[in-house]
Amino acid sequence: MSGKNPPTTHSQHSYITIKDVLISSEHTAVLNKVNTSFPEGRSTVIMGPSGCGKSTLLKVAAGITVPDSGRVYLQGKNLFKFSEKKLLNFRKNSGFVFQDAALWANKTIRENLALPLQFHYRQLSRHDIDRRITILLEKTDLVDTIDLRPAQLSMGEQKVVSFLRAVVLEPGTLFIDEFIPSIDHVMAERIMVMIRELKNQGCTIIAVTHDPRLTSMIADHLVIMNRGRVVESGPLDSVRRSENREVIRILSEVLSEAATYETDLLDLLGEGKEPGL
Repeated sequence: MSGKNPPTTHSQHSYITIKDVLISSEHTAVLNKVNTSFPEGRSTVIMGPSGCGKSTLLKVAAGITVPDSGRVYLQGKNLFKFSEKKLLNFRKNSGFVFQDAALWANKTIRENLALPLQFHYRQLSRHDIDRRITILLEKTDLVDTIDLRPAQLSMGEQKVVSFLRAVVLEPGTLFIDEFIPSIDHVMAERIMVMIRELKNQGCTIIAVTHDPRLTSMIADHLVIMNRGRVVESGPLDSVRRSENREVIRILSEVLSEAATYETDLLDLLGEGKEPGL
């Protein structure tokens, strides 16, 4: 995988742009004419009440879910009109952490983690693949699970493996669907260290999360959602000082539900965050 490095720029230029995206289910708008964008080389956190469309928006941005109408642009080009080669390159350079882990039940942890490498880097030897997998499993203290199947792991451990599968390709873009709450504290801290390392390397991160620690650690940009629409989006400093009552209410409710220690809203949103983090 030599020569493959995440972008180092911290440009505010839009990387993924969502235009008038509509997705309906049983005559209900899951996403209702959504417009928003995600800056390149920065970390965006999507927040909002349960069922407001956060995960669906994330999957649309990742090119996993095709909208009923509207467009998704990747660096100004319509993602859903990419050639097979361009789409494959986008997949090669991105990783997706699924909320429900979505591991292959009939494959071992080694095989689950090896699949992206075998598909995108067919020149890699089995030794190189095993070495890469072992390094990741050692970082999360799961190396003893390498030849187990997903059902033999706890759900929290399965979600960690899903995260490792998303980062095994050293992606330039990482999509994260809420998975931290079901992971034990020690493991969550290890994962957050890895996410922070990716951020510091310039990885574009788009995360659905209610976790105040992760939000405080990585958020440069916030997208606030409610009832299938984007209420407000923009740089962290701008959104957290919003005078929009709906935004204030959603932030307070979401973060107060997630908080397990005493701190105020601005602290949760990174008031004391170090510059550049």
